[in-house]
Amino acid sequence: MMKKEKAYWKLWIETWFPAAYEHVYISYLPNKDRCGKEFDVEPWETEGLKIQARLFRGATSYPARGSYRVMDTEGNIGSGIMLEKTRMIVSFVSAAEMNEPALAEATNFLKRFGKRTNQESVAFCIDGEMYYLDLSKKTILKQKEKRHDKKKIQPN
Repeated sequence: MMKKEKAYWKLWIETWFPAAYEHVYISYLPNKDRCGKEFDVEPWETEGLKIQARLFRGATSYPARGSYRVMDTEGNIGSGIMLEKTRMIVSFVSAAEMNEPALAEATNFLKRFGKRTNQESVAFCIDGEMYYLDLSKKTILKQKEKRHDKKKIQPN
């Protein structure tokens, strides 16, 4: 019985609320620099919300907590753990909006944030895949994970 109800609700939602986006873009803004010094992340969060809203029609931010292992000055990952209060800015993005100029502007904002707040790297996520902008080497690192099979909901 539950499967029929679930299928009914899914069909009802898809009928009344067809998907208007194909991608999810998330930027991550921590509240500490690479040395653990706290700073006010709110002005950056506000700017990120405005940028993502303009590029992707909307954005919502969420408070979160994050942690990572700290690197030494030579880039070696140590055993020390950095705990941060992170702001996640999420946008649901149509295929037309997910383009090179929009991604360039969104990641340029993250690079500027990272440089001015003394970050080792900054992170963003597209469709569940995490990317790190290594500010010292000026490279993009992609987190390798097994992707889950997911079905795209096609608009009616």
